[in-house]
Amino acid sequence: MIQAAETRMQSRHRNVLILLWAVGLLLLALTWSHVYVLAQQSRERELAAAERDLSNLTRAAQEHAVRTFRSADQVIRFVQSRYQDLGAKLDLKALTQQGVIDAEIFNQVGIIDAHGIYILANRPITSRLDLSDREHFKVHVDQDNGQLFVSKPVIGRATGKWSIQLTRRINKPDGSFGGVVVLSINPTYFTDFYGALNLGPGGLTALYGDDGIARARRVGNQAEFGSDASRSTLFERLLKERASGSYIQKSVVDSVERMYFYRTLPGYSMVSLAAVDIRFLMQNHEKALQALLLQAGFVSLLILALMVGISRYLGLLRRDAEARKAAQAQIQERTAQLNAVFEISPDGFVSFDQNFRVKFVNPAFRKMTGLGNMALEGMDEIEFSAWLASLCETASRFSGLKALRNSVQGKTASAMETIELKELGKLILQVQLRLSESETVSQILYVRDITHESEVEALKSEFLATAAHELRTPMASIYGFSEVLLTQSNDAELQKEFLGIIHKQSRLMVDILNELLDLARIEARRGKDFNFAEVSLQDLLADLTKAFQCPAGRAPPELEVPAQRIVLHADSGKLRQAVLNVLSNAYKYSAEGGAVQVRVELLQASDQAPRVAIHVIDHGIGMTDEQCGMVFTRFYRADTSGRVPGTGLGMSITKEIVEHHNGSISVMSVQGEGTQVSIYLPVHATAGQVAALELLAS
Repeated sequence: MIQAAETRMQSRHRNVLILLWAVGLLLLALTWSHVYVLAQQSRERELAAAERDLSNLTRAAQEHAVRTFRSADQVIRFVQSRYQDLGAKLDLKALTQQGVIDAEIFNQVGIIDAHGIYILANRPITSRLDLSDREHFKVHVDQDNGQLFVSKPVIGRATGKWSIQLTRRINKPDGSFGGVVVLSINPTYFTDFYGALNLGPGGLTALYGDDGIARARRVGNQAEFGSDASRSTLFERLLKERASGSYIQKSVVDSVERMYFYRTLPGYSMVSLAAVDIRFLMQNHEKALQALLLQAGFVSLLILALMVGISRYLGLLRRDAEARKAAQAQIQERTAQLNAVFEISPDGFVSFDQNFRVKFVNPAFRKMTGLGNMALEGMDEIEFSAWLASLCETASRFSGLKALRNSVQGKTASAMETIELKELGKLILQVQLRLSESETVSQILYVRDITHESEVEALKSEFLATAAHELRTPMASIYGFSEVLLTQSNDAELQKEFLGIIHKQSRLMVDILNELLDLARIEARRGKDFNFAEVSLQDLLADLTKAFQCPAGRAPPELEVPAQRIVLHADSGKLRQAVLNVLSNAYKYSAEGGAVQVRVELLQASDQAPRVAIHVIDHGIGMTDEQCGMVFTRFYRADTSGRVPGTGLGMSITKEIVEHHNGSISVMSVQGEGTQVSIYLPVHATAGQVAALELLAS
């Protein structure tokens, strides 16, 4: 018998060690899996941040190029007009001295006659220049497409410098070809501007034509002109008419892998491009990854050390079995003293004897589990674990007493897990196992109902996460554009544009915070700050629709109300806010047009007091049934494209206001056809008014 008991003990010890090391290996796998996920997330964050920065930089470069070309075209058109009036008498040098032609930006402005001879210029012409073979001349000879032509970078024969030639055709009075107005821009004008856009040593900023030839290109501190990138993915995208976008590839010019962002120049066959070297971009990511790998290695060593230590400790426990038996006797005595407490405790307790069979079940546990008169006493821990697991939802199933006991790491330590019962209102219970060393009790299962705590914590976490996400989006724009203003010199027009964006995003943040405060105030005060009084519904709606500011080009809301005066017991300001939220949504989500109607309907049931329904009807984008079910969820928005402004809190506030008026609100919608939001409120009236209203409803 003694030998059999020893064999059983050795087998149990071996099984515990196997389980212990299995758990340790699982922890190691989870640790390195977590490292992999964090590394991927870090890389994605770096790429996303770079894409946002490149988008802003290309916008600035796009605006710079468009303004330059427009300014140049204005000069060309002016010279074209003056030449058609004055002919060879046109004095371009005088125009330059008068400031009409900006010599600091434009290398040279001149006239090429119908034979390709450079006959007039704002700078001295020292010899006869024949430009008839130049592309910027030949493109205008056979046809007049009315477009400004922007040439590839060439060495100017008049100036001897790199230049981009901008030309327009000159027509004679009979419409025949009379020559070309040509304006030269030094491409360094663009590359110098790109130098202010710090993209690192391998960063690239360029201005390309749709032919794939760079008009100006800057890589790090090196300026280049005329590079051929026609085989790049960029021009495949342009062929698909994508006005802007990003991509990652190796450069066809210098084979450096970069992240690119491009924007086409509206009105010109040109594209502005900015890129950052992936190796430079990933420097912070690589440093963070190295630190993460070091931490993971340290944690892995700790886990291994812990497993070794626990294994040795289990060996010591086995050798000290007799000492534990003495301690168990003392625990048994203390357990007996606590039995009375367990009987009246609101928490559940189940104790087990030394053979791991159920010894005691208190009334609170029976009530929590719906046990009734079913007897658990005498059931072994395997049967008990299976029975309790059968009461649980699959996703939060009880793992069993043995699993809990194996995770206990000390003589008086305890293991804990959370389960959810699928009956009795789906209670969420916190199950904790505590070992005992007495001679009569081996372990105690402690069960506490944490349903309410879990619901509150889940709601709080979801709300905080959603609010933080909504506030982060405008804050990112404010931070980004303010940083551009602080770190870069911009002209007044661009500064005004950036400040406008910052102001708009700040306004959005203020709206979100104000509406959050409204919700918090309504919930905290529970209607105590509502000032209820008799309110004429017709007067309130007439004043609201009259003062409502419709979007440009939209008709005001159509108001349809009964002739009989309807009186509500309401807070006019809060009720006005609720209807205004619904009315604003009707216009926002029917941007393509269509009438917006506000219709009042009096409802009368034989067994209820009269109610009034305020229907707000639009003919906009509509919603699916699933979207209708989410419409009162905080921060939920049916349109996720970003084209429709708003915070996603308006309908939540409206619902709170209506319910504090003892009313209700509903939504009916058909996707693609429109939406009807109905607010139902009790009518406040004297006995005579009730009779009149009932007559009107009949």
